[in-house]
Amino acid sequence: MTQIILFSGLAADAEVFAAQTIAFPQLIVPDWPIPQPDEPLGSYCDRIASSIDAQEPTILGGASFGGIIALHVAKRLNPLAVVLIGSTRSPDEFPWLIRLCRPLRRLVRYLPIRFLQFCSATLEIRFFKRLFPHYSELARQFRIADPSVFKWSVTQLLAWQSVPIVQCPIFQIHGNRDFVLPMNNTKPDRIVDGGGHVISLTHSSQVNDFIESVFAQVALEKKT
Repeated sequence: MTQIILFSGLAADAEVFAAQTIAFPQLIVPDWPIPQPDEPLGSYCDRIASSIDAQEPTILGGASFGGIIALHVAKRLNPLAVVLIGSTRSPDEFPWLIRLCRPLRRLVRYLPIRFLQFCSATLEIRFFKRLFPHYSELARQFRIADPSVFKWSVTQLLAWQSVPIVQCPIFQIHGNRDFVLPMNNTKPDRIVDGGGHVISLTHSSQVNDFIESVFAQVALEKKT
């Protein structure tokens, strides 16, 4: 059976793929390894790749920053395909705000993450969940994130410049209301109407259908 490995967003947990875990029993959502001090992205992805059973036929993927990790790990493992969920293929597709903040990446280590996590709890109140369901889920992910992993991830996101060359097809699904990584900056294969940045949760059936279609295309290519 072909396994699928999905990486969550910025230091998020497996809950972001709760619906996909039910739909795909062969799904693996790895925990984020604790990065070494000043560890570069390449070395970090080497460690992740070494923990994956490369003998099994594999589809890699990820949401947001997890998609970037998936691309770099794919360069090392040569999987059957890569699935990007609300992610991006290149740093050239970043919105202007992320590009503007690139020179500030060395200051990320000084961010008071614990205090900001405490403040973000307000966005998880039922009132805010009803008004801003997309942002309340982002707030939940941020609140439970490991500060060291979060800081490292943000630093690597701002420093990302080289696009890994992978030898497999890349499939991309994106929400048209994603304000973190706007859809207009990229060219997804499928657009989720009304989808924000956490479509694996808010529009799980569409994401599951898309993953099913990737399995079907991969199986067809293997036969030919």
